[in-house]
Amino acid sequence: MLRKLLPDGMTSLRKAVSNPRAAIDQAIADSPIPQARDFWDGLIELEEWWPLLIPVLLWVLWRTYQRERTTLGVLRDQS
Repeated sequence: MLRKLLPDGMTSLRKAVSNPRAAIDQAIADSPIPQARDFWDGLIELEEWWPLLIPVLLWVLWRTYQRERTTLGVLRDQS
């Protein structure tokens, strides 16, 4: 029953990806959105900075979240 729903060329499951980064690179290269490719290239160039950038970004995310929660709490109390 399910074979009728699959395209003709898809008779078996694909093999597992051995290199995830290569698979992501290939998926982005085939993408019609060139901005995604530029973003990925920039991200890879900053790979050495990830141990510093990730904690800083998480800290900024947490502070922004807390600030917005506080603002919503104040607005809720005023109404």
